[in-house]
Amino acid sequence: MRYFCGDIIAIQAFLDKPGVRRTAEDAMLSINSIHVKFANGGVGYLITQRGDAMFGYGGWWSYEHCGAKSTFAIENCVEKLHIWDPKEFDTSRGTMNQATPEPVTTDYGVSSFGATFPRRINAFLEDLTNKVPYEYIRASGRDALATLEYTFAAIKSYENGGALVVPEMLPPMHGDISRIKLPWDK
Repeated sequence: MRYFCGDIIAIQAFLDKPGVRRTAEDAMLSINSIHVKFANGGVGYLITQRGDAMFGYGGWWSYEHCGAKSTFAIENCVEKLHIWDPKEFDTSRGTMNQATPEPVTTDYGVSSFGATFPRRINAFLEDLTNKVPYEYIRASGRDALATLEYTFAAIKSYENGGALVVPEMLPPMHGDISRIKLPWDK
């Protein structure tokens, strides 16, 4: 979500278990809806389940985002990207030109979350090989730290009955990162 939309500034999480998990006294909170607000003004929600329920796009998790320039959805983690064209909306009257605009859908042919790991690792190594400035590397340590802060904020929200939580801010970028030498730098 951060890759597409930037930093998250507020999180609200609702987690629960369906009846089958309650009956089995299973501790797993397997149905989740996590609502987020981004620094750029966009909002979205991540909805997940562990095979206990079917909703929306199906699968294990999906994300839908509404922003100033477009609306998009990621179906089942990795499978498809749907983008609704903002030209389908008549902004002069605040109404849509058609009842349900058809999204542009891209099917990446990936149906297993595990299949994404080699792609992510390859993207990271590709960025290093191409000497992409460290602040623009895909899946950097800074992104990992942001993910942890957002996860902790979602947990705190859940523990406080779905209260709105502001995640901890990332430390500022500072220093001259060009001075960092990697083993393959000469």
